[in-house]
Amino acid sequence: MSIAEKSIQSVQASWFDEFIASVRAHQLQLETNIATEELKNMYDILMNGSNHDLAHLSKITSDAHFIKSMVLQYLQIIQPNLPLKLAFDMDNSEVLVWAEIEDNNERMEDVLLMAEAEVNAKFHPFGYDLTSTIVEQKDRLSVPNHYAVFKA
Repeated sequence: MSIAEKSIQSVQASWFDEFIASVRAHQLQLETNIATEELKNMYDILMNGSNHDLAHLSKITSDAHFIKSMVLQYLQIIQPNLPLKLAFDMDNSEVLVWAEIEDNNERMEDVLLMAEAEVNAKFHPFGYDLTSTIVEQKDRLSVPNHYAVFKA
């Protein structure tokens, strides 16, 4: 057996050891009734759920992971240059951004559009996208009610 094959086996063995330890920790939490509702629900679905239940749990988990990651990356890219107003919404697997900028601030508009492009380049292969609506102060538009305001 080559050194590379031994290394791969070592990594696999380590991964399985950690995975099994994690499952055992979850088992202990469930048996002692200290598991979170989320953990209880996950194991209930894994043990008793249908394929639809498993797929739905997977979608909820994926959405939470990807949406959080996308918003955080977007904010990291545009900081410290935040627009006057900034709000987010989600529609299926798409993050919607509503941004109000100063009138004729093309630099800010470019920053926001480049952030959108960077986020989409990273997350589109996973089926998630970000779409921006950029308005200027002179438009006098309010943040739509269904958006969660990040900066007012």
